[in-house]
Amino acid sequence: MEGNGGITSHITSGDKSVRGKICYPFTQPIWWLTLPIRWGVSSFFGMLFGAEVQKALWRNLTAANFLTSARFGLLVYALSLFFSDTPLARQTEILFFAIVTDFFDGPLARNNDEVTELGTYLDHTGDWTIAVWVFFLNFWYGALPLLMLILAFAILPLLLSVYMMKFKKFFDPESSVLANLKGFAAEELQTDVWGRLQFVLLAIALFGGLFVASADDPAFLFSSWVTAFSAATRTRLIELTFLLFVFLGGYSTRDALNYSEAQAKKFREKLRQLKNSS
Repeated sequence: MEGNGGITSHITSGDKSVRGKICYPFTQPIWWLTLPIRWGVSSFFGMLFGAEVQKALWRNLTAANFLTSARFGLLVYALSLFFSDTPLARQTEILFFAIVTDFFDGPLARNNDEVTELGTYLDHTGDWTIAVWVFFLNFWYGALPLLMLILAFAILPLLLSVYMMKFKKFFDPESSVLANLKGFAAEELQTDVWGRLQFVLLAIALFGGLFVASADDPAFLFSSWVTAFSAATRTRLIELTFLLFVFLGGYSTRDALNYSEAQAKKFREKLRQLKNSS
C-alpha cells in the first residue's frame, strides 16, 4: 500500500503542477482583480473587530474562494431557470460553466499559496451539490437510464458515510470541533489524481446525458459538438465513462476505508502540535 500511495502522491503532484502552469495565465488576473476587495473588506472589519478578525478575513477571502463561491451563484441561477420552465439547454449551459470553475480554483489557490480549509469544504460542497442537481435533471428529463443513475448515486452516500466514520475515529477530544474540521480538511479532503479522475468521469457521464438531451435545441451552445457524433457513439461514450466511474468509486471507497488507529493517532498528535504552537 505504501508503494501505491507513493505512486499516487507522485502522479497527483505532477497533475497539480501541470494544471497550475496551464491555468496561471487565466487565473492570475482574477487574483489581482479581487485583491482590492479582499484588502478593503478585511481592513474595514479589522478596524471594527480587531487584528484577529482582519487576519481571518484576509486568509479566507481569497481569489480562489471567490471563484469557488461563484459556482454556488451559478447553481442558484440554474435552479431559478428550472423553476421558471427555461429550456434544458440553457440550464445545462449555466451548470456546465459552474462546474468548469472546479478546474481553475485549485490551481489559483496553490499558485498563490492560499489553500484554505474553508476553500476545501466549499470546493467539495459545490462540486457534489451540482452533481446531485444534475442527477436530478437527468432523472426529471429522462436523459439517462434510471438504473445508471441509481447505481451512480449509490456510491455518493457510501463515500460520505465512510468519511463521516473516519472523521469520528480521527476526532481529537482535546481539540475544538473547528480545529478537527480544519485538520481533517487539510489531511484527508485534498483530492488525489484518482479522486479527481473519478469526479471528471461522473461529470462527463451526467453532463453527457444533458448534452445529448439538449442537442436538438438550435440555441444550445454546444449543439454542433454533440451532433458531430452519431447517437450510438454518444451512448457508448457515456456508458464507458459511467463504468469507469463505478470502478474508481469502488477504489475510492476501499482507499477511504483504509485507515488505522496509527493514522488516527498521527492526526491527533498533529492537531495538538498546532494547538500548542498557537
